[in-house]
Amino acid sequence: MKKHGMVLVVGIILLALSGMVAGCGKKEAGGDKLQAAIEAVAGEKTPENYLTLSLRYYEVKQFDKCIEAAQESIKLKSDFAPAYNNICAAYNEQKMWDKGIEACEKGLSINPDNQLMKNNLEWALGHKAGK
Repeated sequence: MKKHGMVLVVGIILLALSGMVAGCGKKEAGGDKLQAAIEAVAGEKTPENYLTLSLRYYEVKQFDKCIEAAQESIKLKSDFAPAYNNICAAYNEQKMWDKGIEACEKGLSINPDNQLMKNNLEWALGHKAGK
Protein backbone atom coordinates (compact mmCIF):
# COMPACT_ATOMS: atom_id res chain seq x y z
CA MET A 1 0.00 0.00 0.00
CA LYS A 2 2.86 2.35 0.81
CA LYS A 3 4.36 1.78 -2.64
CA HIS A 4 1.07 2.76 -4.32
CA GLY A 5 0.94 5.97 -2.27
CA MET A 6 4.47 6.84 -3.36
CA VAL A 7 3.61 6.19 -7.00
CA LEU A 8 0.57 8.47 -6.68
CA VAL A 9 2.63 11.29 -5.15
CA VAL A 10 5.30 10.95 -7.84
CA GLY A 11 2.57 10.94 -10.50
CA ILE A 12 1.04 14.13 -9.13
CA ILE A 13 4.43 15.82 -9.00
CA LEU A 14 5.13 14.82 -12.59
CA LEU A 15 1.72 16.11 -13.69
CA ALA A 16 2.29 19.39 -11.89
CA LEU A 17 5.71 19.78 -13.44
CA SER A 18 4.33 19.15 -16.91
CA GLY A 19 1.54 21.71 -16.36
CA MET A 20 -1.22 19.15 -16.77
CA VAL A 21 -2.83 19.76 -13.37
CA ALA A 22 -5.70 22.23 -13.73
CA GLY A 23 -4.47 25.77 -13.36
CA CYS A 24 -0.76 25.03 -13.41
CA GLY A 25 1.07 27.63 -15.40
CA LYS A 26 -2.06 29.54 -16.36
CA LYS A 27 -1.49 32.38 -13.95
CA GLU A 28 2.04 32.80 -15.23
CA ALA A 29 0.98 32.72 -18.88
CA GLY A 30 -1.93 35.05 -18.14
CA GLY A 31 0.44 37.33 -16.26
CA ASP A 32 2.73 37.47 -19.29
CA LYS A 33 -0.19 38.39 -21.55
CA LEU A 34 -1.40 40.95 -19.03
CA GLN A 35 2.05 42.51 -18.76
CA ALA A 36 2.32 42.69 -22.53
CA ALA A 37 -1.08 44.44 -22.69
CA ILE A 38 -0.06 46.93 -19.98
CA GLU A 39 3.12 47.69 -21.92
CA ALA A 40 1.16 48.09 -25.17
CA VAL A 41 -1.13 50.69 -23.55
CA ALA A 42 1.87 52.47 -22.06
CA GLY A 43 3.39 52.65 -25.54
CA GLU A 44 0.26 53.63 -27.44
CA LYS A 45 -3.09 54.53 -25.92
CA THR A 46 -5.49 53.22 -28.57
CA PRO A 47 -9.02 51.84 -28.16
CA GLU A 48 -7.75 48.46 -29.40
CA ASN A 49 -4.90 48.35 -26.89
CA TYR A 50 -7.25 49.23 -24.04
CA LEU A 51 -9.68 46.56 -25.27
CA THR A 52 -6.91 43.96 -25.20
CA LEU A 53 -5.93 45.12 -21.71
CA SER A 54 -9.55 44.81 -20.65
CA LEU A 55 -9.67 41.24 -21.96
CA ARG A 56 -6.43 40.33 -20.18
CA TYR A 57 -7.79 41.68 -16.88
CA TYR A 58 -10.96 39.64 -17.47
CA GLU A 59 -8.91 36.50 -18.04
CA VAL A 60 -7.21 36.89 -14.64
CA LYS A 61 -10.53 37.72 -12.96
CA GLN A 62 -9.69 41.36 -12.20
CA PHE A 63 -13.13 42.48 -13.25
CA ASP A 64 -13.02 46.05 -11.93
CA LYS A 65 -9.81 46.69 -13.86
CA CYS A 66 -11.36 45.02 -16.90
CA ILE A 67 -14.23 47.52 -16.74
CA GLU A 68 -11.88 50.47 -16.22
CA ALA A 69 -9.75 49.53 -19.24
CA ALA A 70 -12.86 49.07 -21.41
CA GLN A 71 -14.14 52.47 -20.27
CA GLU A 72 -10.82 54.03 -21.30
CA SER A 73 -11.30 52.42 -24.70
CA ILE A 74 -14.76 54.00 -24.96
CA LYS A 75 -13.36 57.41 -24.02
CA LEU A 76 -11.17 57.17 -27.12
CA LYS A 77 -13.85 55.67 -29.37
CA SER A 78 -17.39 56.10 -28.07
CA ASP A 79 -18.93 53.68 -30.56
CA PHE A 80 -16.51 50.82 -29.84
CA ALA A 81 -19.02 48.02 -29.29
CA PRO A 82 -16.52 45.32 -28.19
CA ALA A 83 -15.62 47.43 -25.16
CA TYR A 84 -19.26 47.44 -24.07
CA ASN A 85 -19.24 43.65 -24.37
CA ASN A 86 -16.24 43.38 -22.05
CA ILE A 87 -17.97 45.65 -19.54
CA CYS A 88 -21.11 43.53 -19.73
CA ALA A 89 -19.21 40.28 -19.23
CA ALA A 90 -17.24 41.68 -16.28
CA TYR A 91 -20.39 42.95 -14.57
CA ASN A 92 -22.04 39.60 -15.20
CA GLU A 93 -19.14 37.80 -13.55
CA GLN A 94 -19.74 40.00 -10.50
CA LYS A 95 -23.50 39.25 -10.62
CA MET A 96 -24.21 42.93 -11.24
CA TRP A 97 -26.92 42.06 -13.74
CA ASP A 98 -28.46 45.51 -14.23
CA LYS A 99 -25.11 47.07 -15.08
CA GLY A 100 -24.30 44.16 -17.37
CA ILE A 101 -27.62 44.56 -19.15
CA GLU A 102 -27.07 48.29 -19.57
CA ALA A 103 -23.60 47.78 -21.07
CA CYS A 104 -24.76 45.08 -23.50
CA GLU A 105 -27.78 47.09 -24.59
CA LYS A 106 -25.52 50.05 -25.33
CA GLY A 107 -23.14 47.86 -27.31
CA LEU A 108 -25.98 46.22 -29.22
CA SER A 109 -27.35 49.64 -30.14
CA ILE A 110 -24.02 50.15 -31.93
CA ASN A 111 -23.63 46.64 -33.34
CA PRO A 112 -26.94 44.74 -33.22
CA ASP A 113 -25.47 41.67 -34.93
CA ASN A 114 -22.78 40.93 -32.32
CA GLN A 115 -23.64 37.39 -31.22
CA LEU A 116 -21.25 37.36 -28.27
CA MET A 117 -22.91 40.47 -26.88
CA LYS A 118 -26.35 38.95 -27.45
CA ASN A 119 -25.22 35.90 -25.48
CA ASN A 120 -23.88 38.03 -22.63
CA LEU A 121 -27.12 40.00 -22.54
CA GLU A 122 -29.10 36.76 -22.43
CA TRP A 123 -26.86 35.58 -19.58
CA ALA A 124 -27.59 38.73 -17.57
CA LEU A 125 -31.32 38.73 -18.31
CA GLY A 126 -31.62 35.06 -17.43
CA HIS A 127 -29.91 35.49 -14.07
CA LYS A 128 -31.81 38.67 -13.27
CA ALA A 129 -35.06 36.78 -13.91
CA GLY A 130 -33.87 34.07 -11.53
CA LYS A 131 -33.40 31.35 -14.12
